[in-house]
Amino acid sequence: MTLVNNGTPVSKFATVSRSMGYEELPRKKQIPRLSLGMTRQRLNWVRVIYNRSMQGSGRVSFARVSRRSFLATLAGAAGATRIQAQSQKGRELPSAAKRYLDPATEFVVIRLTDPQYSALLPAGGTRPLTNRSMLYASDETGTWQALRMDLHTYASQQLTDATALDPQSLSFLAGEKGFLHVDGGRLIETIFSGNKTREIYRTPEHFETLPGVSYSLDGQSASFVEKGDAGFRLRWVDLVRGAARNVVESPDEIRDVLLRPKHAAAVYRSGDSWWLIDTGARKKQKLALAEGETSQGQWTADGSALLYLNRPSDPKQLVAIRQFTPEGAKDVWVANTSQFAAFSANADGSVFAGASGTKASPYLLLLARAVKREFTLAEHKAKDPRMVAPMFTPNSQSLVFQSDRHGKPAIYWMAVEKFVTETEGS
Repeated sequence: MTLVNNGTPVSKFATVSRSMGYEELPRKKQIPRLSLGMTRQRLNWVRVIYNRSMQGSGRVSFARVSRRSFLATLAGAAGATRIQAQSQKGRELPSAAKRYLDPATEFVVIRLTDPQYSALLPAGGTRPLTNRSMLYASDETGTWQALRMDLHTYASQQLTDATALDPQSLSFLAGEKGFLHVDGGRLIETIFSGNKTREIYRTPEHFETLPGVSYSLDGQSASFVEKGDAGFRLRWVDLVRGAARNVVESPDEIRDVLLRPKHAAAVYRSGDSWWLIDTGARKKQKLALAEGETSQGQWTADGSALLYLNRPSDPKQLVAIRQFTPEGAKDVWVANTSQFAAFSANADGSVFAGASGTKASPYLLLLARAVKREFTLAEHKAKDPRMVAPMFTPNSQSLVFQSDRHGKPAIYWMAVEKFVTETEGS
């Protein structure tokens, strides 16, 4: 089954140059350019109108009007062109989905987006996926824009006319009543009903907002990093009131911020270390994680522990999933992996989806926590396996992942209800 995204025809318009001459019309015949030396008196009496009802003959009609009316007509045409250029928001995009059988496992995989264009699914600290819809970013229009896809029909709707969208900032509001995004340093909330937008926060001058935002599960707060002349600062924003404050300031880079579910706290990375910060008291502690490289972290659903990928210093040892509990500083081994480069846990933490980082086995796998066994789902064949970023739907019955195996980065979908027990969540 191949569903093709048909191109939308674009109307052609005659445009007027700054020299008061006419550009070429979309016909063989042309209207002579008005001379730069034409007197104001002659301009006052000439108006050229392209008679659309006579496009077949390419005829031109002349009418006697004032210069003010003539210029008003030009301004109106320019305004109409600007409105049309801004009318992409809300447009419906037909499905571009393609179904195929994975070469390695013969399981059904659906490529959701067209690899002629880049599509990205935000990961870490956001909620871009429900059982019904997917929030993602695409550069199909020439700039990054936010879109929402119906996971039953695979049709999409453009949600923004952003000028500088951060693709990693997209997140659904609770109940899928709207979404959040960052555009040019402005944190914006959009309610789908009535298409109401509200600017929550704007980055001050002399600072820039770095990519990525972490949102609390209750939709009350957000956290992100800003960079200024003196260094970096971790900001905490009240999404209801728009109030903002600094939680951490450092001359060293701050990244990978994750708000802790059901706690007034967050973890972040600075240098090779991970830190836990109380967003209220602003007390921080360095996490005593296992020796080696920590490449990715994810809070459990209740916020009780941090799951993370650990790459031991010894290259002969396997990359493992470990779990750290801040209260008591308890760190435990969960399972070894096939050299996962990226991973995600389902809602109850019983199953992990991971992308193997080995070139010989570029697979997307499931790992059952109880039995410590892996199961191959499909090839991902991404040039950089970290980009695969697998993610379960809230009910754990399907997952999405990313790959550039067919061209530019695209988003893929697989059903896993035969292998994973259904969990609560919408």
